[in-house]
Amino acid sequence: MNEALRAWFENRPPHERAILVGVGVVVLLSLLWLVVLRPLQSGSAVLRESVAAKQRLLVSLAQIDGRDTGPGGGVPGQDQTLDRLLRNTAAEHGVELTRTRPDGPNGLQVTFGNVAFDTLVAWLVALETQNSISVETASFTGTRQPGIVNGQLLLRRP
Repeated sequence: MNEALRAWFENRPPHERAILVGVGVVVLLSLLWLVVLRPLQSGSAVLRESVAAKQRLLVSLAQIDGRDTGPGGGVPGQDQTLDRLLRNTAAEHGVELTRTRPDGPNGLQVTFGNVAFDTLVAWLVALETQNSISVETASFTGTRQPGIVNGQLLLRRP
């Protein structure tokens, strides 16, 4: 078939061959546009819009959370010692700390007893979201009362 097509093409007058080559190039470029470039272009536009939407969502969440995301916005409670900050926030959440012990310049081991697990988790979430204090290690033991735990935490501030 290839030989027959070549013979047919070579038997055409020069101006017809030029037209056929031109049409072939246009068809190939159109296929390249439709199959490769257009999907890439539309996909990248969708991704750009998705990134912009996620950035707007992050800004909204930060505003709802009460964080200052602008330049110079610090972490709340950064001016307090870690021990004082943990004791104050624990008291606000109804978590009684029985013992605290420093662990390096920005860490604190805390021991607590007879705390509702849900209350403890709410306090830890507040520490992370409002003060950037994260849980490095955690150890819990259950009590005879369902939902009440004793335990130890190693909390660290950046």
